[in-house]
Amino acid sequence: MARRKQMISYGLISVFGSLKDAVLIQIILFSCWHVVSMTTYNPVFNHTPVNLTYYTGETATLRCSVSHLGPSKVIWKREDQPHPLTVGKFVYVSNPEYGIKHIPYKDEWNLIIENVQPSHAGFYECQISTKDDIKRYVQLHIIDEPGHDRRYINITGPTRATKGQSVKLTCNVSGFRRTPKHIRWFLNGTHIVNGQDHNIRIVTYQRSDVFSLFSELDIGKTNLNYGGNYLCQAHFANGLKVSKHVLLVDTINADSKPSKRVADGTERPVLQRNKQHTQNTALPCSVTLWCLTMCSLVSLLRWL
Repeated sequence: MARRKQMISYGLISVFGSLKDAVLIQIILFSCWHVVSMTTYNPVFNHTPVNLTYYTGETATLRCSVSHLGPSKVIWKREDQPHPLTVGKFVYVSNPEYGIKHIPYKDEWNLIIENVQPSHAGFYECQISTKDDIKRYVQLHIIDEPGHDRRYINITGPTRATKGQSVKLTCNVSGFRRTPKHIRWFLNGTHIVNGQDHNIRIVTYQRSDVFSLFSELDIGKTNLNYGGNYLCQAHFANGLKVSKHVLLVDTINADSKPSKRVADGTERPVLQRNKQHTQNTALPCSVTLWCLTMCSLVSLLRWL
């Protein structure tokens, strides 16, 4: 009886051992078949747009998706040029406008062209490096941005302010096809950071219906430090647009003496009598009058 049980145990071990080996062999064979089948499949283009239109200055993306690429490479080139633009992940040309973007989960090898111009228009070829030279053509159209004559960026506000006066400058960026990412202010070349100066407040708001961006710069009380060249800088995806504005801070008007209007309509300074002196106080024998002339948009003449 004991011998019979031992023989049954050996038989079960033999059966289960062979099943385990069989399963392992099947897994190995399936993996090998999968690898072989992947390498034997021919590359296939997936559906992507083949007729593209971009505005001048934009970044163009020419998509090319290939399944079962295997060891082959995707090559981008212009139809009218013999040399390639990109080979795989390598950019063949030295022109920094061209680039390649690989998206593995989409099997995409996309040609990127920055700041497109009319010279970039034409047919581009997405080619797979096989003996059959499988190709797909993509046509790129470049057109001018609409409303070019209505595009502008400008600063509105006073060009002159008296010391202690509040001033508001408004930067308006309108007429472009896209709203700028943001606006920055500069004074005499120095970036004005909102919140650094308690006397300055910057508020930016957007009108998406007309792709406009407005930025208001409020100065609570002006002094000589706030006079100079103001620059409004709008940041777009394809570059910068700027506008300049000059603000003069007038300290003479702030320190001028009180005046009164006389019969002819002009204003004359009011002479302040010193209460400590009597009416018999004599003036000095000689008096010197200084005339200071300021050159500005409006001529000013002051007697000190």
